[in-house]
Amino acid sequence: MDIYETIFARRSIRKYRPDPVADETLMRLARAAIAAPNGGNAQPWDFVFVTDTALIGKLCAILEQVHGEYFGTARRDALAGERLERAVSAYGRMAVAPAFVLACKNIRNQQLNDSHAAWSDIWAHHSIAAAMENLILAAVAEGLGTCWLGTPGWQAGTIRELLHIPAHVEILALSPIGYPDEAPRARPRMAVEEVTHFNSW
Repeated sequence: MDIYETIFARRSIRKYRPDPVADETLMRLARAAIAAPNGGNAQPWDFVFVTDTALIGKLCAILEQVHGEYFGTARRDALAGERLERAVSAYGRMAVAPAFVLACKNIRNQQLNDSHAAWSDIWAHHSIAAAMENLILAAVAEGLGTCWLGTPGWQAGTIRELLHIPAHVEILALSPIGYPDEAPRARPRMAVEEVTHFNSW
């Protein structure tokens, strides 16, 4: 699978088979993640893999709670009733996935003067997004599925306590990792001509 095939094969997977994913495979994904470009080579990241089924169950309970808020109140097109229940239940079903990964921001060395320190935080977010994309594409190449979720950050304190994550480390994203039990179609994208500009807007 070449890089373009990998990119266009990626889907957000919400249904998984319970087949285990080897620790060696998860470490390959982590190696792909940390090969990402990052500001000043500061490498402001840590990755927490969760493979304990009890912890995964607790994580998924948090996901259901968060997505109840996301679909039920946060979105302008909020859902209600059975539609809300169906949307939220998809995240509880992720408990079947054999692994989860949390991408965390951990700025180990402040490279900028105090007057520009805010940029370290901005660049760290960019760097971790690049690392997550590497990890997700590597997962596709391994025959695995993922689903990049940012909303768990709304319950960062609960997740931090559950997984003993230090107070100075920020949880930015979370994804299940496992063998897909669905084959969703590609979501629609805008035409590339609509969003691409040369030399001026």
